Amino acid sequence: MSYLVEVEHRFRAVQGLPSPVRAGRGLSLLAAGEGVEVVVRAGVAFEDEQLTERGWFFDTDAAAAELESCCAGLSGRPWTEVFEFRPTFELVARHLFGRLAPRLPQLAYVEIRDVDFGVTTRYVPRPDD
Repeated sequence: MSYLVEVEHRFRAVQGLPSPVRAGRGLSLLAAGEGVEVVVRAGVAFEDEQLTERGWFFDTDAAAAELESCCAGLSGRPWTEVFEFRPTFELVARHLFGRLAPRLPQLAYVEIRDVDFGVTTRYVPRPDD
């Protein structure tokens, strides 16, 4: 692929899952209702020959709005109350990819970055998916 354009949405989220690693190390747990800064990023891949006469493949403002819409409600309450599955970053990234793929042609990946803890989880579907 010749190009990879990323759009992102930043917010505070409460995952709602306990951290046995933090507890095992004697580190403080997040206080009830306290969130972490999260960045959800979507990457769209395309080739030179797909550029329009305007010099772009897609409208990044529209893509950013789609991403924001897809993430609506993820900062309002704990993810354990939002999702019907265990909201690990892996499963949430895959879920968001599934919601965004029909809206963003040639979506290559969705990643979630926990800014506070410095962890990024990226979901990239297999070519046969």
